[in-house]
Amino acid sequence: MSIAGCIFYDDSVNILTNFSVFPAQIEKLTDFAAVSPAQPKNTIVPNVDLNMYSRGLGTRHLLGGMDSSSRFVKVAFTLAHAPKSDDETESVTNFFNILHSVEQAKRLDEIEPGKFEYTMYSDCMNLDKGILYFTTYDNNQIDAVDMNS
Repeated sequence: MSIAGCIFYDDSVNILTNFSVFPAQIEKLTDFAAVSPAQPKNTIVPNVDLNMYSRGLGTRHLLGGMDSSSRFVKVAFTLAHAPKSDDETESVTNFFNILHSVEQAKRLDEIEPGKFEYTMYSDCMNLDKGILYFTTYDNNQIDAVDMNS
């Protein structure tokens, strides 16, 4: 759908993107279809007992860069495997853990010589209750503001 030059997509992964075209972001996910939170199975030489030297080997190919595409892939994986809950505290905590997995630290993403982009804050809101939850770069504690007070 298009309104006043904006294009809207059916967001099947529940992730917003602010740079690359959404269909390209979705297509990029196919490059990581085998990434898993589980330990990988030895399919290369099944008759050899390989030393699975570390936990988390199923995610070893997951991207970790500061670019839009890498962050999209990582948050898609994290969101798909994060716990789901009807409890507001747990849901808000999970939300911030997901966002923190792709936030940008200072001096890692140079946008021009001597200028860097970074995640200054993250927020979400319970629209039913009018409660804004947020963290800042200098304070990862989740704070809340009741917009009705």
